[in-house]
Amino acid sequence: MLAGGLAIIAAATAPGPATARDAKARHEAAPAPVATLDVAAFQTQAAQYVGKLVRVEGCYITSANSGGADCAAFRIADLPGQVDWNGAVPLDGPTMEESSFHKAQQICGDTGKNAQCQAEVSGVVYDPFGDMGVQGQRNFELRNARIHWLAEPAPHKAERHRAGSGHPASR
Repeated sequence: MLAGGLAIIAAATAPGPATARDAKARHEAAPAPVATLDVAAFQTQAAQYVGKLVRVEGCYITSANSGGADCAAFRIADLPGQVDWNGAVPLDGPTMEESSFHKAQQICGDTGKNAQCQAEVSGVVYDPFGDMGVQGQRNFELRNARIHWLAEPAPHKAERHRAGSGHPASR
């Protein structure tokens, strides 16, 4: 009786054709590699990635508001105080990953190159004008975007006021 029970357990746990088939299907269903582009490459190559996940590197999150944000690249400033855009990838706010969207709105609302807003962004390339049937020039954007923040958060300086601590300033 014991030998018969062990044979049943061994048969149930031994890998068979179904297990090999399942493993092969999982291997074949592995996600395709994500294309990695900079802002300039996105602007020239986005059409070939419509509907696909891409990663945009080397940008700063700017102009974040309730409608979305931009993943912007800058060039060397020609004139002090000028915004020297080298291009931007629009990020669709309503479809953006929620925590990314909230952080962007909190710290990256202006058009400047702020160190704390340095990022990489992944999302699905979308062609809104193509969906509307507009022919000609396209303005591609990223939907379902997730921001990968590259800058360390600015340290919070804790101010301590201690009366009579012995420090010369407190005397």
